[in-house]
Amino acid sequence: MTTDEISGIEAAGAKRGWRARLEGAAPARALLVLIIAQIVVWTLVPRLFAISLPLDVVSDGLGWGHEWQWGYFKHPPLPSWMVELFFDALGDTGPFLLSQLAIAATYGFVFLLGREMMSARAALIATLLVACVYYFSIPTPEFNHNVAQMPVWAWASFAYFRAVRTGRLRWWGMLGLAGGAAVLTKYASAVLFLAMLAHLLSTRKTAHTLATPGPYLTLGVLLAVTSPHLVWLVHNHFSTFGYAEARAGHGSGLAHRMVAPFRFLVSQLATLLPCLLVAAAIGLLRPLPLPSPRDENFRFLLFLGLGPALITALLSLLSGFGIRDMWGVPMWNLTGLLIVYAMKTRLERVQLVSLYAWVAALFVIMPLAYVLSTALVPEWRGKPSRTQWPDRALAETFSAAWMAQTHAPLRIVESDGWLGGLIAMRLEPRASIFIDGNPRHAPWITRGRLAREGALVVWQTSKTDSPPPALSLPGMRMMGVKTFPWPREPKTKPLRIGWAILPPARP
Repeated sequence: MTTDEISGIEAAGAKRGWRARLEGAAPARALLVLIIAQIVVWTLVPRLFAISLPLDVVSDGLGWGHEWQWGYFKHPPLPSWMVELFFDALGDTGPFLLSQLAIAATYGFVFLLGREMMSARAALIATLLVACVYYFSIPTPEFNHNVAQMPVWAWASFAYFRAVRTGRLRWWGMLGLAGGAAVLTKYASAVLFLAMLAHLLSTRKTAHTLATPGPYLTLGVLLAVTSPHLVWLVHNHFSTFGYAEARAGHGSGLAHRMVAPFRFLVSQLATLLPCLLVAAAIGLLRPLPLPSPRDENFRFLLFLGLGPALITALLSLLSGFGIRDMWGVPMWNLTGLLIVYAMKTRLERVQLVSLYAWVAALFVIMPLAYVLSTALVPEWRGKPSRTQWPDRALAETFSAAWMAQTHAPLRIVESDGWLGGLIAMRLEPRASIFIDGNPRHAPWITRGRLAREGALVVWQTSKTDSPPPALSLPGMRMMGVKTFPWPREPKTKPLRIGWAILPPARP
């Protein structure tokens, strides 16, 4: 045997060796690698390319969370509080890290739920597949109420499974805690609860659970957790519901009723395509007899894995309310589990090395697509993205101008949530935002406080330099327009910001 032949045999053996080691790696260890990769890649890449923070982080996160209210005119308070805490602790990195910790927690709950139904290897495959869903990649750097729902929905699903399976009160109590967190995150959690109720009523065995104390313990804990927010809702005339109705849109025509849910379901299918393609590539998607609906695990996955999206579409069809595509973000946590359980007879043929390669490829492709869409392409087109705004220059310029005019600290910025939020978050100490000049949007700004502290009024100019009517305050002085070059696009037409001041009362 020649030296080259011996070398070839040794190389082949080494290749089989590392493949065997990967195949034989403990599922928990592989899950940990996935979680670390998610946190590191999707925290660092957006952070390195961002000058300012994403829209929802600024307007619905820091702008609200800084005020520590039990509710805000658009949404419940929990995500805004979390953004505030992480920003205070870690600066600009905080919101990016928070978002990825939410995704990591989702992976953890999906794996734990999978272990209740299948082997550790199968649960790992399911978790790796869910990592391929679009919602777990490009949208995640912008921590908002949709992303915040992902871990609490996964937590609630796991707690509900354990509660129904064991009947133990501690799990029903845990479900109430998770459900309360879900309500404090976003009201869309109602469709998850409806899916759970539908599952509970689907058989006599599970329906019998309603005759036990468990579900009522869940309801009691949920109400206890959410009661401060419910009081806030009453005091604020249920303003969040009015916003949700206006945001969704409404149409009474048959065409609208049909098109909106159909478009929503098609958009959700599109977000699942990377996951489905990977599942097909590793040999999972094949024409096979599905498990029987009498299979308790399969029925659970059908109701909670597909139910929320179908219920959302049905409610839209019946009511005429529109649906936003991104409302589907938390609805697909169980996709991997559903695929794996439905195709469990093919699991032995799945090579983990191949799945690892596909997931690793997506951890390269998706961050690259994110950078292109948020930094490079907007720069080429001369239309800067939200994360490329000159927030520090805005804050420094207007803070100095305010001090020169008033000789007083700048404590209130009146503007829309985005522009005002950019300036307010960069001031030391941070200022409050008088959102849209509307006391219902910013109840922390009272007439007395406004008169006492005054306000910087700013707006992005359009056809005229005049401020929007909603921002016009009695007694404010028009100061003109300031221009700001775009940090990475100096040749693009500069940003023009009109400004005025409402002087604070003299001591």
